[in-house]
Amino acid sequence: MARKNLLAVAVMMGLVHIAGAQEASAEEYAADGAVAASQDATSLDTVQVQAKFVAQGAKSAMKQDITVMETPYSVAAYSDSFMKSIETTSIADLYNYMTGVRRGGNTGYDISIRGFKSTQSDKNAIMVDGLPGVAGRFGSPPTFAAEGVEVVKGPASILYGAAQPGGFVNIITKKPKAKSAAVVDIRGSTYSGSGLSFGDRNGYGIGVDFTGPIDSEQRLLYRLVAERADKDGFRHNSWDESLYVAPSLTWHATDATQLTAAFEYRKRENSYENNQLVAPNKDIRRIADIRTRYQEKEDTADEEAYSGTLTLSHYFHNGATLNLASRSVRGEDHAKGFDNVGVLADGVTLRRRARQQLNKRDYDYFDANLSIPFATGPVEHKLLVGTTYGVDTTDFERIQFHDGPATGAASLPGPGRINVDIYNPILGQTPPLSSFPTGPVNRRYTENTSAGVYVSDLMTLSERWKLNLGVRYADEKQKTEERKTPPLTRNQTSSSAVLPTAGLLFHPLSHWTLYASYATSYIPQAAGVQDAAGNPNPFDPQEGRQYEVGAKTELLDNRLTATLALFDIEKSGTVASIACNAGVGGTCSQQVGAERSKGSELEINYQASENLQLIGGVAYTDAYVSQTHAAASAPLVGSRLTNSALKSANLWTRYDFTEGPLRNLGVGAGVSYSSEVAGSLPSANDGRVLILPAHTVADVALYYRMADRYDLTLKIGNVFDKLYFEGVNSTTNENGIVPGVPRNITFSVRIPLW
Repeated sequence: MARKNLLAVAVMMGLVHIAGAQEASAEEYAADGAVAASQDATSLDTVQVQAKFVAQGAKSAMKQDITVMETPYSVAAYSDSFMKSIETTSIADLYNYMTGVRRGGNTGYDISIRGFKSTQSDKNAIMVDGLPGVAGRFGSPPTFAAEGVEVVKGPASILYGAAQPGGFVNIITKKPKAKSAAVVDIRGSTYSGSGLSFGDRNGYGIGVDFTGPIDSEQRLLYRLVAERADKDGFRHNSWDESLYVAPSLTWHATDATQLTAAFEYRKRENSYENNQLVAPNKDIRRIADIRTRYQEKEDTADEEAYSGTLTLSHYFHNGATLNLASRSVRGEDHAKGFDNVGVLADGVTLRRRARQQLNKRDYDYFDANLSIPFATGPVEHKLLVGTTYGVDTTDFERIQFHDGPATGAASLPGPGRINVDIYNPILGQTPPLSSFPTGPVNRRYTENTSAGVYVSDLMTLSERWKLNLGVRYADEKQKTEERKTPPLTRNQTSSSAVLPTAGLLFHPLSHWTLYASYATSYIPQAAGVQDAAGNPNPFDPQEGRQYEVGAKTELLDNRLTATLALFDIEKSGTVASIACNAGVGGTCSQQVGAERSKGSELEINYQASENLQLIGGVAYTDAYVSQTHAAASAPLVGSRLTNSALKSANLWTRYDFTEGPLRNLGVGAGVSYSSEVAGSLPSANDGRVLILPAHTVADVALYYRMADRYDLTLKIGNVFDKLYFEGVNSTTNENGIVPGVPRNITFSVRIPLW
């Protein structure tokens, strides 16, 4: 592997030499405006409708500075202005206003894009500045540190390696600016719905954002983003405290070379809520009050994580660009509390599990690419050549894993017992975790090494036609070790793949693009999986492919942008848990076949006037199990994938009064709709399916600029206090239903200091 990586770097350096280009002098770059463009920074944006909700770039899709109109894939870029308008504090809160994206589960990783779920094990589900590795496992990354968020739909393995075929979310972090600015955000929140009165459960947050030059020549720039939050949840005895600090430095070493170093520190302590609500008999009508919490007051989860990112960009005189980026993450989380296991036969008793775990994660990733514009005769090329290398390790120690009894008098709720009543859980009468047996414990260490080389070329064939071709060679290795409980097994697997992509674009008019594309994805099976006989990882990798056609437009001086996409995605090689053969320990799996998602999406952003803007979209996503390999899995065929809505829609609009007695006042309103969602899959022994009902949720907001300086926002989320469910946790289904947030109120003040 080391030789392959050295070869890749050597090829990259050779291409840099071929690209040729001599570095331009400082005077030349100043004349061209290269440095001026990078340093032409305004003060930190205030909340104004004039700032567009959707950014024009699409760098996440192509890893080049290419517009959405030149991209033969679906990509959306949500700006900082949009995040402030909907008054969101976490990336996961944006999902309801992203077309084709659905939230499910407790973390930002728990999402469904175009019907395919991502979980915490999918490191490429959420990326930071194009690199895997979010600092923190629980909760969701904060929006306060984000300049914008880009969503790429469909397989993207050609540029990023192993990834789910539905797509990924990329967080664009705030970078140092050349003009000094400082802003303080102060926020307070509470609930007023689902039986909670205003002021019952409160929260606050304060954030600071400082940026500017360090030296008089504006060569060295800094930025410091920090946020402290303490918030009560709407469920009984639930709370969340967090601290986020992100300093960064940018050095313009020359007019052609820019180096940025960024650091993150994130600490979070919260009430343990690995599972949430349960549905007896897979009947959503039998769910308890959404404020119900089955964990004890002392059950907690805490985590601490660090990350460091280093990026280097060098611009050549002929327009070529060299980009080098590395990111390292170190994280540790500890959880102790009671999990939901299942509902007992009486239909009212929840079987719980005493659980403690200590998890450690190390992520190290590197990406190098060279973008070279050139021409061969009449054909213009935007060639991208790159290489990636990454190692991620996890060290998961299960300290305790003891299930409550399933039958007999000891299984019933009562003092000194572990199980509780679903509808009236009397907490505080269960002995501490340490009083229960440890149960089956283990310590699983995994190491995943991925390497790849990719080439992508966007060719302008004529004034109206463009062609994109690309390919990636991926090499993956997985290693797993059991380090605690005999037998201390060790398994190693490796796989490789060649992943092609192709896209054709036609511009019938200057502001219209018609496109068709083919893309692929690839995910190797984890090293620790085994079949029923205990054979280590005999399974084929998971592979995905997508066919997509669509149309894009930019009209009215780019005030109206829209994308219509029709897609067909198939994912093969999926595995599912099964019972192990006699004498085989651990968890066993079988390869069950394929999943498919067919659908369409329409996204629109319209800035109707200087003070009126709206953004929205509709999606139809028919995602289902398309094929099975095992006879026992036959009932799965045709079943809808969990956490995937057949129909969904969203709309957010904002109007600002610019004159008259209401000057400086703004009004925002939004609505999101989801059709019913499957919360579980049927099986040969149980044909029932948990169905989460359709729902429509509305939000409203008021904005006011005071003294032409201070921005005040009052938002009422779920204004009609709609009872709804966001989805199910990926592994617990009907034992881990995530309720939607009841009516909630947030008031924030944004204060520019200079």
